[in-house]
Amino acid sequence: MVVCFVLVRTASPGAAATDARGRIDVEFQPDGRCHVSATGETFHSSLTYTPHAAPQTSERRCAIPPVPDGTPIELTVRLPPGAARPAGAGQPALAWTRQGDRWVGTATLTSAPAVVRVPAAGDRGDVRTLAVRTIGFSAAAALALAWWLWRRDRAGAPTAP
Repeated sequence: MVVCFVLVRTASPGAAATDARGRIDVEFQPDGRCHVSATGETFHSSLTYTPHAAPQTSERRCAIPPVPDGTPIELTVRLPPGAARPAGAGQPALAWTRQGDRWVGTATLTSAPAVVRVPAAGDRGDVRTLAVRTIGFSAAAALALAWWLWRRDRAGAPTAP
């Protein structure tokens, strides 16, 4: 549900959308809403997004308003005051720093994302996936080594009469 949306597009003579860097600021609210502001030389938009009353997910999401293709973007994402540091970098990947009682993620992008996703604190999905892959690879390697050793020993074993 979009609560507020404003889009103003202006064009300056001789300026291309790719010449200027755009800025997107995302601020997550404690009640689950997010406020997004996107500004650049040829665009400006602002919206507040209210998520549907759905079961809690392990991440925060916020849609990004349209930005001209190819516009380099400076992205800033602010979590609600007192929120814990995200478990991962997010998507797009953000560098997280603590500013007062808030975590702030920043990134420099070649174009605007359609959605910003921030994993919730304690969501270790990426770590679990890596662990499962590592264990699976280790098990496969151990089986291959055991098979090779068995074949080597069988090749050198004397045959029964």
